[in-house]
Amino acid sequence: MYLVGFYSPKAKSGVTELSLAIFQWLKMNTNLSVAFISYGTLEKESPSSDLFHEFSKLSVSEQKRKVKQMKKEHDIIIYDASSKLSEGVLKLLPIVDRLFVVGEEHREFASKLHQIILFNKIFDKNVKSFITHLRGNQTFILHENKEDHVIGFNYSKNETNDIGQMIYTDYVTHYLNEKFIEKNEQVFRKIKRIPKENLFYGLYELGIDFEKAMLFEKFVILREAMGQNYEEALENLFPLFMEASFTQILDKFQAELYIFTKI
Repeated sequence: MYLVGFYSPKAKSGVTELSLAIFQWLKMNTNLSVAFISYGTLEKESPSSDLFHEFSKLSVSEQKRKVKQMKKEHDIIIYDASSKLSEGVLKLLPIVDRLFVVGEEHREFASKLHQIILFNKIFDKNVKSFITHLRGNQTFILHENKEDHVIGFNYSKNETNDIGQMIYTDYVTHYLNEKFIEKNEQVFRKIKRIPKENLFYGLYELGIDFEKAMLFEKFVILREAMGQNYEEALENLFPLFMEASFTQILDKFQAELYIFTKI
């Protein structure tokens, strides 16, 4: 369900040792089902149902199937990308829910790596389909910022507890987020079933405030006038209407209406 990646640009930086220590800590200190994936080869640990290595030897489609299967079977998956930077690693990193870049000195590297990950999410069709396949529609992921996903730190064995606690807390927050997303998706599926000509009344009957329902309909009509198709307009505007206040939405609507009238 929750995928945590560990990476460092520095050879022999202890990434595998760290990620294995966190894997063991989570197994010992929580009642969660935890699994481990290593992009490279592990010399001491034997493969098992919850420990998989030589991930790099799988094709992208096989990696996709493996991670999807493990996400169904385990609460947290630790992904050890180690220090081997490759196109394969770069394409897989965007699917992680949190990425740890090991080493305080690598903050600049972490920032650049995150920029590449975001670029791949937006423009690389293979990555986009990979993410969609694994995590569903990203439209309703509300917290997507750099500080939540990239952290540099100096690792010592004494910090295993702190890092384990951090990941466990992340998992709990992520779990609640996923539940919130599921609720949003349920509501959105109902909205999509509303006949286009009755959108306002349908939204109001679902429980959306009268003013918001009316503004939602007007906003969709405006987006259509600007060239967006109806279903795309619904999908793009839905997160805004779930998150923002009426005043914030109205301000955005008026700004777009002003632009449209100036075209």
